[in-house]
Amino acid sequence: NSGVSGTGIGGGVVKAAVRRYSGLAQTTGISNAGFTQIDNAYVDITPTSASNYIKLGGLFTWEGSDTEAVYSFRWKKVISGGSTTSIDSTQASGNRPAITYKELGNGGLVSLQLNSIFDLSGTTSSIRYYLEVFCDGSGQTLYLNRTHADLNDPRDERGASYFSAEEINNSIFTFTNDS
Repeated sequence: NSGVSGTGIGGGVVKAAVRRYSGLAQTTGISNAGFTQIDNAYVDITPTSASNYIKLGGLFTWEGSDTEAVYSFRWKKVISGGSTTSIDSTQASGNRPAITYKELGNGGLVSLQLNSIFDLSGTTSSIRYYLEVFCDGSGQTLYLNRTHADLNDPRDERGASYFSAEEINNSIFTFTNDS
């Protein structure tokens, strides 16, 4: 393609969706029995083509329970009227995916950049992508956009999170899944 005057250049991003969440929430009962859905950590998108890829990203602001410092995250795909799958489930037999984060010290707000996770949409139905969390302890809590104390004290930190989904035209996208 020549690209003269912008003609003949294939499009990349077909559609983009962003969800900003500045509210405060917590997910309880996190354990090593499996992943737990974080109800407020999601983004919705309705792809225009089932053969296009979805690029997930965002910024996730959180803190975990004082008693457990290591948390793992993965994306969960819920198709409206269809199936539910965990995108990274094949990475490590259900317990440890490729994305693990360790809090350092005794608490404090963590900002985790979520970059370049790709998923084949496989549908033109609405998709909701949730973050899921796992940790080694039992009965743990994840605090979204705040520290665990949050006692209206200037030393207690608060933040915001955003989650993004971009539909990428499959004609310009090459994807290889290597374990």
